[in-house]
Amino acid sequence: MLTAAQVKEAARYYGADLVGIGDIGRWKNVPPESDPKGILPEAKSVICLGFRIHRGTYRSLDEGYTSGYTVAGFADLNNFVGPFVQRRLASYLEDDGYEAAIVVFASNKLGTSDVLFNHRIGAELCGVGKIGMSRLVLTPQFGPGQRFFFLLTDAELEPDPIMSESVCDGCGMCLRECPGRALCRTPDDVHIPDVTDIRRFSLDSVKCAMVHGGAVSDYAPEDVRSFALNVIGGTSDTLADGSSRPPDGELMAYTRGKIPYASNAMELFHSPAGLCGGKGCMRACIAHLESRGRLRRTFNRPFRVKRGEDNEQNRH
Repeated sequence: MLTAAQVKEAARYYGADLVGIGDIGRWKNVPPESDPKGILPEAKSVICLGFRIHRGTYRSLDEGYTSGYTVAGFADLNNFVGPFVQRRLASYLEDDGYEAAIVVFASNKLGTSDVLFNHRIGAELCGVGKIGMSRLVLTPQFGPGQRFFFLLTDAELEPDPIMSESVCDGCGMCLRECPGRALCRTPDDVHIPDVTDIRRFSLDSVKCAMVHGGAVSDYAPEDVRSFALNVIGGTSDTLADGSSRPPDGELMAYTRGKIPYASNAMELFHSPAGLCGGKGCMRACIAHLESRGRLRRTFNRPFRVKRGEDNEQNRH
């Protein structure tokens, strides 16, 4: 009989940095449109694979180098690394006589009846990490710096325990440093009966999408940038100039296709540009967690070093 230890060993051999397993029963109270059994009805286990985004990729963003994150932090992981390991592990399971179904990123914009599996909640239910106030999954190894991929299988594997404590300490750096002011202190908690409780800030998804897509970056035309700042400076009901906020679809339509870098990234890499680079929810979070010793890994220098201090530190 195939064991959880064997599956994890295979996943790490194929290239996964993190592996966790959740019992399918943990999804018993999710809405039908998010139920993994809508993908594989006989599923007994959910396997979560995590892949690190290299710390140096985030540090290069602080220096203004955006292409590394677009390619190595988004496109390569989403289009090549993750799917490659998913496929190899699915074949490994099938070779042992078990079915395996790969969970793909899906959007309700497709206009289909696809199951919209929640990857972040999935990672928590597989015991890999815990969702923080930023709404991102934080792991003890990489903080917010990884992407997750999933498989379903009818193999009954020993599940990992759900983490009881979060790496997140509620510092609020993600909220304060978000360039889109997308996070709000208003709670948007999730209670999954008999399974877990998730505490998180509420999110203005339009503001998040605008900065993520580069609407306030140097790549945006001035009219797009001015429009986005008017949205970002406002509330969920009004714009910064005091006028009523239009519907979300109209707001996004105004910026869509008008930012050359973002359009080129989607065309060339089939991946978002990620132009805000997680300034608050990822980079500020990593810097804070490392400075507080809340992550397992250590490095030979702080995540953020003031210019001129690096050479001084190295001299000592």
